[in-house]
Amino acid sequence: MSTMRKILLALGIVVVIGAAVGTGVYYFTKGVADTATVFFATIASSGPENAYRSASPAFQQAMSESSFAALANRAGLRRFKSASWPEREIENGRGSVSGTLLLDGDVSLPARVELTKNAAGAWQVFNFTLQMPGIAQQNAAQPQPATSPPSQNQPPKIVASTQEGDRVSAEIGDRTWSAGGSSLIVVKLGSTVLVNTAPIIKPDRTIDATTLRLQFDASATGTQKLTRDCQKNAPCIELSTNDSHYKTDESPNAEAALTITKMEAGKIEGDFSADMISLEGKLALHQGHFVVSVQ
Repeated sequence: MSTMRKILLALGIVVVIGAAVGTGVYYFTKGVADTATVFFATIASSGPENAYRSASPAFQQAMSESSFAALANRAGLRRFKSASWPEREIENGRGSVSGTLLLDGDVSLPARVELTKNAAGAWQVFNFTLQMPGIAQQNAAQPQPATSPPSQNQPPKIVASTQEGDRVSAEIGDRTWSAGGSSLIVVKLGSTVLVNTAPIIKPDRTIDATTLRLQFDASATGTQKLTRDCQKNAPCIELSTNDSHYKTDESPNAEAALTITKMEAGKIEGDFSADMISLEGKLALHQGHFVVSVQ
């Protein structure tokens, strides 16, 4: 066999192996891609409520159904047509896909979806980020006819992800607690910021079941009183630990407040504390602190 023929044969083997590896990656990540696609398709076919119920328990604990429906409607996800996920990854029991959602009207939304497995081994959506169109041009002067008023329908950027350094911490009862990275979901709707934490899987694979929902007005100065009703766009706080769900104590001397201490470069920092109560009794939440990214 000639040297050239050997080289061509070797190259052919490399090409075949490369194709096999690529096919294998797509085969093993098909579940996460299909789950992400079905999640958005469900919003279009049967409404955001049904998609919400298919998401992971951590997602549902971190965001209310009404807040998710408002986000889905604002992003136009009821007009979903198809999805493409060229970037896929599975690592340590977590999956992620990045790609594009196509909506009616040839609207393309860059998207990233994070997924986790439930007890039955099925993939469920844990978090997602969407980039709405027109953001890069939103500060540019656009020529308008003299009789045309400025557009009031410029879609905002929807963000449901965290950045480096984002974190929530507090003293809960007699123990120190914190959450950051993929255990945080941060959403900004108008001036309202929702900071939601999800259960953290520790290195020994045990789960810290403490979850916290913190909602506040990003445009407010001074101290904001935190209420117990997080279904409205008002400052509030809720806490779940193990099997107990805590809400703010409404006793006359009880306190629940938040103060924004710093705002710069797309980050908001602040302090909070609250007296909480559940059917199991009372719990003090103090020395609370948060740093979150908003856009």
